[in-house]
Amino acid sequence: MKIPTLFNPSNDMALAANVRQYFPPRRIQQMEEDLQGLSRLWDEGPWGWSLATKQRYLRMGITESDLPSDEWLAEVRRLSGRAFAVEYHKKMSSQQPSPENESLLLPCKARFCKSMASLPFGKDETQKFICKAPWSSSGRGNFIVNATTASAPTFQSLVSESAILQRIERIIRDQGGIVVEPFYEGKALDFAMEFWVSDQGTKFLGYSVFEADEMGHYCGNYVESQEALTQRINLPADLLRSLIDYHKQQLSTLSYRGPVGIDMMKLSDGRVHPLVEINFRMTMGLLALMLFEKGIRADQFLTPNRTHGFVSSIRQGRLVIDYLP
Repeated sequence: MKIPTLFNPSNDMALAANVRQYFPPRRIQQMEEDLQGLSRLWDEGPWGWSLATKQRYLRMGITESDLPSDEWLAEVRRLSGRAFAVEYHKKMSSQQPSPENESLLLPCKARFCKSMASLPFGKDETQKFICKAPWSSSGRGNFIVNATTASAPTFQSLVSESAILQRIERIIRDQGGIVVEPFYEGKALDFAMEFWVSDQGTKFLGYSVFEADEMGHYCGNYVESQEALTQRINLPADLLRSLIDYHKQQLSTLSYRGPVGIDMMKLSDGRVHPLVEINFRMTMGLLALMLFEKGIRADQFLTPNRTHGFVSSIRQGRLVIDYLP
């Protein structure tokens, strides 16, 4: 049976909760309701899979035999967690997918910390860190910690506010740990590689280029040709090809089937963070690719032009989501 499409970007939060009966905050529910028309862009299935997504389909009347098993969903949750992304980047750093461009690829300096005692603050010369909850949506679980150069620093002196300490403790308690990585100054570009994993292997679908603030909050995707996006990225062709080949090989070893987006970052000095995030779900970048392929490039609304609520449109060549109060 063909599974109906579903726009459920709250799925990342549902993965964090890991329950069958998950109800996102009212504002997020409204966004999913208002923008449900975006799901017409793909053929089948949800934005992302979780126990809560499966439960929604069961309530729609889809039989369980037509839906993924709980064991498969547990694996999707593991892969979707940022702890897996850290290990993936570590492996990539050790294997050097593009030796001739090794100096351009940032090695993995992120770590998954399971306790307050394992946090790296004050243990090296890094003065600014970005902390990331293992499961969160569109950068909303990210925040920055500024360290000090005080002699004999204590952890309390290294956090800008006590609220940050409490937030870290809560994330470790609720999600089993937290990812901490040095904050890289001088971001020049956010981009991604979009893939589709099937039983026949992994297919590279194309590049996407997007805008996000320094915390990783999503702002919009360019809806352009692959040639135009490649020019925006402006990195050596052999480096990009090596990364594509590496990801195709690695993703094909997993039991996951479906879309994958790997977010990357180019710094102003030309160096590349090759794995900022790895998303085992639909992404706005993949939607932007689909929009271009369908010839939807001019300024227009993709969802009803409301006077209030969430609307999605292509404006000045970018796929954007706005909230009209």
